[in-house]
Amino acid sequence: MTKINMVTIATAAALTLVGASVPVSAAAVPGQTAALVTTGAIFNDPTDPAGQNAILGHISHLIDGAVTGSDIKISSYVFESDWLVGRLNAAHLRGVNVQVVLDSESVARQAGGPAYAALRDGLARKTASSGNSWVRVCAEGQACLAKDPNPHDSFPSVNHNKFYLFSRTTGSATATVPVDDVVVQTSANQTVWDREKAWNDALTVAGNKALYDGYAAYFTRQAAAQADPALQVSDLPNDTQAGPAKAYFFPRSTDVVLNILNTVDNPVPGQLACHGNSAGYGTADGRTVIRVAMHQITRLEVAKKLWELDDAGCYVDIVYRNLDNTGTQIVDQLAKPTRYGGIGLHRLNDDTTAGGTSTHSKYLLIEGTYKGLPDQKIVFTGSHPYTVSGLTSNDEALLKYDDTPRTPDTPSPVYDAYRENFRTQRTHADQ
Repeated sequence: MTKINMVTIATAAALTLVGASVPVSAAAVPGQTAALVTTGAIFNDPTDPAGQNAILGHISHLIDGAVTGSDIKISSYVFESDWLVGRLNAAHLRGVNVQVVLDSESVARQAGGPAYAALRDGLARKTASSGNSWVRVCAEGQACLAKDPNPHDSFPSVNHNKFYLFSRTTGSATATVPVDDVVVQTSANQTVWDREKAWNDALTVAGNKALYDGYAAYFTRQAAAQADPALQVSDLPNDTQAGPAKAYFFPRSTDVVLNILNTVDNPVPGQLACHGNSAGYGTADGRTVIRVAMHQITRLEVAKKLWELDDAGCYVDIVYRNLDNTGTQIVDQLAKPTRYGGIGLHRLNDDTTAGGTSTHSKYLLIEGTYKGLPDQKIVFTGSHPYTVSGLTSNDEALLKYDDTPRTPDTPSPVYDAYRENFRTQRTHADQ
């Protein structure tokens, strides 16, 4: 296959932490005039103790900077962080409205149960200045909003979300410039494994009211369905377009990811599918590059489409933890040769490599043609794996961020950071 252009990447700056378990506060910002909270990507590095807590620390600082009277809304699959529980309880007592929806799996875990109890009790404390706060748990073996289409099978529905909403935060306890409408969409659960053994990402979009409102409305529906299961749904085709960002929420009756990949197939006028990009985009000969870092793929139609795109000339490169639940249908499909040599497959799974790490990311990067336009740079990330249950049975969110340059000199820091992270994961997978 033609080699991808190697472009020097300016990795997005992350709030790094000292130590492996207890984050430190951000340094004071004397005379601060610029916002600390900005749109950007952050990644943990499970191979480096100094980088394992990057996402945890970022969220911690946003909680500490939440302004009195503001809202923090969290929807999470597994939440086992005593450190974050302490920060959330402190925010509640200073007048922040802290509202949390958890999956029952979180409460059932050895570390998650005590963390939940501490959060429940902390948010139940009422003082003259405390916020309107609560934590709710989806019914055992069920998502909150998604109605399980097959309740008697071996795959229970779950609230698989991992997002954090801040209506107003300065970004740390010491910063002074507040930013409104902050969305953090991450692939990371709050567990030791997610920090020390798994690769995860977090995309922060700041100051985007339409995106914040879309996530907040979805969160409100989750909380309502937790209280009244009659409000559960089998299909939630509610997309929120918000400037360069777009949010997709689940469950779905049609495959959002397949639809996205079908738009890559939409050719640039006068060009074959996957061709026609300018120098500096995609491969050296202008073909579209599709990069996938995915915890698991079990949807055959998605695998077939990825193969078709590679066969049409796209350069498809995949870092994965698992393919298939049973059998070898997915791996067989992805491993089939194509006219351009075949899909690059790179397994990153700590279960199969002693002392290794796993990808827990769930992102798709498109560099090249999309919706009939060349030279696009787009990130799709979130909690959504390419599994059947992730599509039809779970509470999930997928966030698109269009980082396409508007002029030849415009940078694409979000996309470039994700591309560099993909290359790092791929290097570890191939060791």
